[in-house]
Amino acid sequence: MGLLVYKNGKVYNVDTGKQYDGEKIPGDLEGWNSYNIDPNMMLKDTYGIMVARSLTLYHTTIIKGFVDKQADYAIGSGMFFRSQPDYKNIPGMSRERGKDWGKEFQSIVHFYCNKFNVYEKQRILFLSTLAAGDSLLFFLRGNNGFLSDLIEFGGDQIDWRVTDDAHTLGIKRDEYFRRKAIVKLDGKEVPFKDDNDNQNVVLFMFKQQARQMRGFPLSYGLINLVKNDDRHWDATTQRAVLESIQFGSFETDVSDPVAQARNMAKNNIKEKLKKGEEIKDSFFSRVFNALHMGGGNMYVTRKGEKVNFTDLKTPSNNFSSYKEATYDYIGAYTGTPSEVAMSKYNTSYTAHRGTLNDFKISFMYKRNYFKNNVAQVMLKEIAKDALKNKYISAPGFFTNPFVQFAYLQGNYLAPVLGVINPLQEVNAEKAAVDAAFKLRGDVALMYGNEWDNFLQEYSQQEREYAQVSVEKQESIIANNEGLEVI
Repeated sequence: MGLLVYKNGKVYNVDTGKQYDGEKIPGDLEGWNSYNIDPNMMLKDTYGIMVARSLTLYHTTIIKGFVDKQADYAIGSGMFFRSQPDYKNIPGMSRERGKDWGKEFQSIVHFYCNKFNVYEKQRILFLSTLAAGDSLLFFLRGNNGFLSDLIEFGGDQIDWRVTDDAHTLGIKRDEYFRRKAIVKLDGKEVPFKDDNDNQNVVLFMFKQQARQMRGFPLSYGLINLVKNDDRHWDATTQRAVLESIQFGSFETDVSDPVAQARNMAKNNIKEKLKKGEEIKDSFFSRVFNALHMGGGNMYVTRKGEKVNFTDLKTPSNNFSSYKEATYDYIGAYTGTPSEVAMSKYNTSYTAHRGTLNDFKISFMYKRNYFKNNVAQVMLKEIAKDALKNKYISAPGFFTNPFVQFAYLQGNYLAPVLGVINPLQEVNAEKAAVDAAFKLRGDVALMYGNEWDNFLQEYSQQEREYAQVSVEKQESIIANNEGLEVI
């Protein structure tokens, strides 16, 4: 029945008065669980068990492959910092001085990263967040205020049960849900920063909704699916084992295969006892002493009697297609294509490249998120400690936040995606540079090289090669004299 609605003196025609709630047929979604739209209240009483189940999946199922590939490509064995200070915004710094300062600073950063084992901890933090939702990095300082260590922890060190007017899932916050401190399992609060703006702890997580306080594991929405997939593997394996040990069935009138089996088992046990071997009691030993029959047993049947051997049909014909569909579903959810997780690629270049391009978008987003929320925070604290120790000088670093930002500019070298058809892809990059669509430095960065350092090293190696290469020397002489080398 249509409705007439009067609004501001005008008449509007409305076809129905029902409000949209996702149902096509009234009542068809009444049995569907819908959760609190607040990302924190949705898990207020279940966050701990959700994380524990997700982490269990990571350690015991195929999910590990989908998670690890994200860390392999995003972080690898660690991200190496290349310093490129924004010298234009640092008073009194020239371009050449900026290069020299950057090289000196990145050497100091590398020293700190080795001293505190930062490269390994980067991967651990990243993996822990993907597998369990979030992770922690503590900055420890001695009595002199200098950095003494960087310690990584899982988010399980936060008491997620603490939720009240000032806390959410173990995080102390203000009225705008800005994080102020974590509540440890012992009840102590650790502020993210101290009164001197020194970082005490970093909470790393991938935020998916506004005002989200704690992280969600990569596989949290797949718990039921992956658990059932694990059960499917167990059931299939059990059936395959059962079929592999079954002899088959007898069609006999006179012969008694059961009695023959018992006699063979008893004889085998007698032989074991003679040798002093221990006979262990078990379910199978009580059922015809099956474990003690040994191999190569011969059954005797009369004329006309026969044995029907088991026809092995496990797994079934649709097993592979079922698994592929399941893993495609997991890949779509996690952002790790099943082809990448299984290292099983299509022979088509276009399909292979398309898969890797999609995956690159997924892991690059996570890499940049990690860079901005963890790596840059570590870099700032390392820089502050290096300046306090007088390892390097940076005028204006502590007095002007904008200048400080300029000093800390640079990029991080991490694993590169690699190439499928090397010659084809290198030629494509070369054409892009020649057409001025890309810079040489952009292409060098794709292969894990920082351009200025790479160019300097390349020039030095070419000079050294020219000094010892006969072919190179002949080419130089010929070019100088206008001759052709044959």
